[in-house]
Amino acid sequence: MAANWKLNAFLGLTAFLLTYLLSYTNNMWQTSLFRAGIGFLVFFVLGYVVRLVLNKVKIKNTSSSIHEHHSVEGSNVEMESSRHEGNQWEESFQQIPLNGLHKGENT
Repeated sequence: MAANWKLNAFLGLTAFLLTYLLSYTNNMWQTSLFRAGIGFLVFFVLGYVVRLVLNKVKIKNTSSSIHEHHSVEGSNVEMESSRHEGNQWEESFQQIPLNGLHKGENT
């Protein structure tokens, strides 16, 4: 958890310095300092919010990929069992011409 606040402090400090240096040329030092403080707070809190959202997305993607992995394994097992049943699915396939499927439809 220590890396969390250190990264956010770095983001906030960067925003503080950039805001102060860019605002100092056009405003008094008190106004620049106040605006830099607001920039620090915004970026410090925004760092937590962005990482929270990214963590939720990562957890959701991880759980869905685990679910997909299990479903893929299940379908592979079903395919293996159907192969051992004498290829019934492949024997029942019949070729049908495309114009036989679309009788009466003119495009």
